[in-house]
Amino acid sequence: MTVRVVPLHSPEASDSRAGGTAAERVALVAELSEMLWTRAGKPLPAYTRATMPIVVTTLGARRDRD
Repeated sequence: MTVRVVPLHSPEASDSRAGGTAAERVALVAELSEMLWTRAGKPLPAYTRATMPIVVTTLGARRDRD
């Protein structure tokens, strides 16, 4: 999954595909994530936010880009 970090008050941040406040959208993501993990028959991940298995790179450093 590719994500893009933008300033909270930028025009891009206000382009919400789902309505509601930021807190309501975060709650929606949490609810949908739990529902989908359950439907997949898998337990919710046990890692913390600080230990999530991610890699942070710049767009230019990605090998899958032209």
